[in-house]
Amino acid sequence: MVIELAILMLLWMPIGCATGPASVTRPARAPDPVDELLERLERSADDLRDFAANIRYDKWDAVLERTEIRTGEVIYQVDRADGSKRFAILFDTLIIPPRREDRRTHFIFAGSWFVEIDHEAKQFIKRQIVAPDKQFDPLKLGEGPFPLPIGQPKDEVLARFDVQRIDAPKEGLLKNLSDVYGLRLTPKPNTPEAQDVREIQLFYDRQTLLPAGINVLEVNGDRKTVRLRNLRRNQGVDEDKLSIETPDPKQGWHIDVRPWRP
Repeated sequence: MVIELAILMLLWMPIGCATGPASVTRPARAPDPVDELLERLERSADDLRDFAANIRYDKWDAVLERTEIRTGEVIYQVDRADGSKRFAILFDTLIIPPRREDRRTHFIFAGSWFVEIDHEAKQFIKRQIVAPDKQFDPLKLGEGPFPLPIGQPKDEVLARFDVQRIDAPKEGLLKNLSDVYGLRLTPKPNTPEAQDVREIQLFYDRQTLLPAGINVLEVNGDRKTVRLRNLRRNQGVDEDKLSIETPDPKQGWHIDVRPWRP
């Protein structure tokens, strides 16, 4: 939400001055807290090489009235030389209360490729989701799995969403968030996001400006909540966890590789 000051100032004549132009004092516009934060988030990626965090992902299914929980790790890396990005969501546990099981399902975005790896089923699916000469941004609003305006132009965010500052939640998975900035993004009418999403709530750590929590409320009543802990910025990442190399089919892997098709 854009907050603007509109103040009408009266013209005045200096005492003792009979003639001459009036002197005008104009008020400074009050800083807009939303603009300010979006600008900081845009600049925060200027020196970002990588970040990693532990993740918990809760998905509430409104039809089944049940929650599916996954836990694991998130890794993000950007090559400062060419701007290419790699992003991995490495789930290792699946919980559908009261049942809990080890289930390694990895999702990796690298360059123009998206890879899904189910380690238990030994299934490897690799799709080229954009043309070879283009880069896919896994954190871009409306493109990646999680909507995170990190390093994205403020004007682009405001063109697609109405944005408000909010406090941390009082209940749910994100209720224990502290020392965070909060934003509510409501899709503008007739945007692609408006078809499925009612609102997105984003919470950023005040010290690192890295994402600490995400809450996505969908039009159909589903809710997706992400909690990130143990945030690490520019501390290096395990390159093997970002690899999209095709495994050896002789090891029992079921492999499906789909190059880009216009």
